[in-house]
Amino acid sequence: MNDRLSRKDWLKHGLRALVVGGPGTLKADVLAKQLGVSRGSFYWHFRNLADFHDALLAYWQTTSTQAVIEGLTADVPQKDRLFVLVQRALSADTSLERAMRLWAANAPAVASVLAEVDRERINYLGSLLTEHDVSTSDAVERAKLIYWTYLGRMDVAAKDQMNVSDQTLAAFVAAMQD
Repeated sequence: MNDRLSRKDWLKHGLRALVVGGPGTLKADVLAKQLGVSRGSFYWHFRNLADFHDALLAYWQTTSTQAVIEGLTADVPQKDRLFVLVQRALSADTSLERAMRLWAANAPAVASVLAEVDRERINYLGSLLTEHDVSTSDAVERAKLIYWTYLGRMDVAAKDQMNVSDQTLAAFVAAMQD
């Protein structure tokens, strides 16, 4: 690899490094070595490690939440958005989500961003439910249940217990919308 990495290249690699090696790998020298470049390339894009961490969190928040919401809004009919979102969330690779939550356990700044992401996701789920005439107070409570289902799925160790049929998923979503 050459020294002409973009800021986005560093951020993408940072997320991969977090998944593979944990937050201890989010250091300029470690990342540069993994990428086969000098640390100067890192410092060309980031003032310091804290700046990189802030940028990494912002990039993760944008790609894992805001871009997902924007994509659903643009590509999925309103009536199908909740089902599609739940279906995608429950079949997605959760390794990055798990790594972020582990990092947040020992890093208050990360925990703060994670709490913001959780609120944003729950609020969006709630808005999808209110589009199906669920009262605002019920929508918030049901959104939490849906989100907790997603979070709980990350802790299921047996791969054969990870999936449910689309029929079961549709019944779950319908129950949340009723």
